Amino acid sequence: MFEWLKRFRKVAKQLSVASRDEEKSARNTKAINLKPYTPEPKAFLGQLAYIQLANFEILTAALKYSPNTSYKAELGEAAARSFDKYRQLSKKLVELGADPAEQMNPFRERISMFHSNTTGLDWYEVVIKVYLTSGLLDDFYSRLAAGLNDELQQEVEKALRDKAFEKFAKRVLSEAVEADPVLASRLALWGRRLMGDVLLELRAAFDNRKLANVPKTKKLTVAEENQVNLAAYSKIEPLISELTGIHTSRMEGLGLAA
Repeated sequence: MFEWLKRFRKVAKQLSVASRDEEKSARNTKAINLKPYTPEPKAFLGQLAYIQLANFEILTAALKYSPNTSYKAELGEAAARSFDKYRQLSKKLVELGADPAEQMNPFRERISMFHSNTTGLDWYEVVIKVYLTSGLLDDFYSRLAAGLNDELQQEVEKALRDKAFEKFAKRVLSEAVEADPVLASRLALWGRRLMGDVLLELRAAFDNRKLANVPKTKKLTVAEENQVNLAAYSKIEPLISELTGIHTSRMEGLGLAA
């Protein structure tokens, strides 16, 4: 699973060592137009709906480990609001004539694996995990929605607009980090590790061949397939850089080094 991340880091390193005169031309700094790469509406909504449902499941499971009753009550409310995101997306699938469960099923294993690989050790790691990963994925899918029709794009934006959990998480995490330097160090390391896993997850939403303008039916050698992958990674570099910057801002907003 980590092979893509290793290759991405290698490519990024190679690009970053260009001379000052060549650096601008050596790197892909042109913003990517995501419209041609947006999945068809039902698949798009199926992925996003399952991500929201999984977040609700994780937050609900974390309730019993809350440090105090006040946090438990607030987290319960925030979890309910997260479920509303899923419900809005699911309702839209029904309106499109689709069965929400059928549309989510193809992505269940992939998203469940992502969460399995990012299981927090305690309540604070779970909360910051959902805060950082759901924030990045919501940011990503908001941008990927560019290829949907205007009405559907507005529905997606509406579903992702609620920030109840984000506000709760930022407040309790900031308080905890300020009070406990040891916890702060641990959460900083955890937050940096999470970014790599999120990159793997969002990459799965793209078709490498489509990004590299190579027909799906064209037969490629292993070497050619690797070149296609590298071309795809290079193409989305501006998006990766943008999301990495947002992740850094969220970490710094908590008083953590990104």
